[in-house]
Amino acid sequence: MSSGPKVIAVTVNWNRGQDTLECISSILEGNPGTGIIVVDNGSHDGSVALFREKYPDLDIIENSENLGYVKGVNAGITLALNKGAEYVMTINNDAIAHPGMVSGLLYGMERHSDAGIVGPKIFYYGSGDIVWFKGGHFNRFLGYPSHPYMDKHDDGKNDDKKVEFITGCIMMVRTEVFRKLGLFDPDYEIYSEDLDFCLKAMDEGWASWVIPSVAAEHKVSTSTGVAGSNTMTPYRSYFCGRNMMILLGKRFKGARLVTCLIGQVTIRMPYFFLLIIMQGEKGALKFFIKGFVSSLKYWATQRS
Repeated sequence: MSSGPKVIAVTVNWNRGQDTLECISSILEGNPGTGIIVVDNGSHDGSVALFREKYPDLDIIENSENLGYVKGVNAGITLALNKGAEYVMTINNDAIAHPGMVSGLLYGMERHSDAGIVGPKIFYYGSGDIVWFKGGHFNRFLGYPSHPYMDKHDDGKNDDKKVEFITGCIMMVRTEVFRKLGLFDPDYEIYSEDLDFCLKAMDEGWASWVIPSVAAEHKVSTSTGVAGSNTMTPYRSYFCGRNMMILLGKRFKGARLVTCLIGQVTIRMPYFFLLIIMQGEKGALKFFIKGFVSSLKYWATQRS
């Protein structure tokens, strides 16, 4: 039995030292007993020095370059597993944990014997009760995910709910799930790796549960877009155009893959095209299409 922390949180930083410090503080001050690992992806803003000054005993992995989110968080998860954690909690560095969130997620795990992955209710940072995430749904017939409660006022219902996926923004995972499935798939780089992981876990009999009685806040897209919003920047658009197609190619074959492709062409792509046009981010539509083309090249490479 490990004598270290039962839960180790892993967060990835890239030139957002102050945001990461606020994230760390929210965990340490409001959720005592939780270990923390920070993976710094080659920051050049003095982030690491800032962390060491504030928290001299903090576990920090210093990468010499930006490895991207998935490879970065995987490095932190590996260290947490080696330290003997029973649960690993990934948390975006622009997320703020409310007091008691970690223990609440642990209790959620204990309430549901099939739970391999749990997550809290997440509000937009400083919004009061505007929900960013309260459980994810995945349409297996048409092949697209959704956040049914996003941008709505919280309805106050706090019953645990089994869902298709938990966002990697804050996701607590039994370590045996990582040991059985492996880590997040680096082919995604960023976005959709959490959905892919939850679907794999479901295939092996582990359920995902949202525990809305505990909460957090998310600043949203501080590193990848317009902070505080879901704006489709060129960067976000590229991976939105790319990664869902990669996920479908990995998971489905035959008639199911055909229906999922129909769903992409008739529902998901038109939705994003309209969203990008309405938001008016220069170059975003072009990068969405580039991402889609990149996914087709990925398919061709993997199946050759």
